[in-house]
Amino acid sequence: MPQMVKTGPALIGKILSDDVYNENGLLLLSRGTELTSKDIRLLLAHQVTHIPASTLFEWIPFGPGDEYSGEIHAQIKRLLYRDPEVIQTYSRALEQTKELFGKISEIHIPSLHQFTEAFFPLLNQVLQETGIFHPIYLLEGSENYTYRHSINVGILSALLAKLLNWPQERIILMGQAGLLHDIGKMMIPQNVLMKPGELTEEEFEVVKKHTIYGYQLLKQMEGTDSVLVQCAHWHHERCDGSGYPEGRTGDELPVECQLVAVADTFDAICSDRVYKSRTSPFEAAKILWGAMFNGKLHPEIVSRFIQYIVQCYVGHKAILSNGEEVEVVLIHLDEPMRPLVRSGRQYIDLRKERGITIEQIVG
Repeated sequence: MPQMVKTGPALIGKILSDDVYNENGLLLLSRGTELTSKDIRLLLAHQVTHIPASTLFEWIPFGPGDEYSGEIHAQIKRLLYRDPEVIQTYSRALEQTKELFGKISEIHIPSLHQFTEAFFPLLNQVLQETGIFHPIYLLEGSENYTYRHSINVGILSALLAKLLNWPQERIILMGQAGLLHDIGKMMIPQNVLMKPGELTEEEFEVVKKHTIYGYQLLKQMEGTDSVLVQCAHWHHERCDGSGYPEGRTGDELPVECQLVAVADTFDAICSDRVYKSRTSPFEAAKILWGAMFNGKLHPEIVSRFIQYIVQCYVGHKAILSNGEEVEVVLIHLDEPMRPLVRSGRQYIDLRKERGITIEQIVG
């Protein structure tokens, strides 16, 4: 017999992790509902006097004055309600990562253990259920981009390592490497890092130094690993030698750095930033595919990743470049970035409709 909680004012603010029906099978409240006094009255009016404790989730808000309590906070609650545990772990990781990054200075850096402790619960969930990452690409706005980007690249790096069948210890290490790859940005002036317009050539040279700063910071970190240091230093290097800061080529570039480069590129394309709007995961996959064929990114890592990404969005709604809302129905193996989609009863094969692309994933 499941533990039951009495329906009453004490439930206000709790979030439902399952639908609630009356005794006749009528849906009263949907999963993801944050209970209000009106909802409590509705339940009692339908004689729902008790609710299983296992279906109730308490949203833990961020601290007073924390900027996460704004729009991103609301979006996370709205988009990730399908799995209440994800709300908790993603949001807590976001809050704690921001706090830890904020403590970084030239003379102090939190230990690897502290960063891992904040991030590992979320990483552990991703490794158990690799499909949970995609709702983060429905989040809109550039608020706290640096911290969200760090967490997302950590998630994607671990996921990529898992897709490549790397051992568990190495998968966790890649999650840490992704999380900390941009740590050097904490040493870049905020007015440059968060500039809303295009950077000047001089400003871009300043931003590029985050790879050097990251290398220097992670060498000092308690509990560090050489892979973390290398990934912070070389995640903007490219296999053809066109990257920075040293212009290394594939032979000189550890595969771990090449993996973080793919995760970093994908997340940067798919996220809203101060100076640009996000691109759909399908368009991002197309850009990665092009970079792979141009010799910039590791082919095995990119191809495995693209196959996984596009399959995640089967059944999801999207907006086409012509403004039409569709559902992704089928992924073509020969052109995974141009799937079969459905609008009502009409099917559109994007392999044939070359002038149309998926502009945005909306649900």
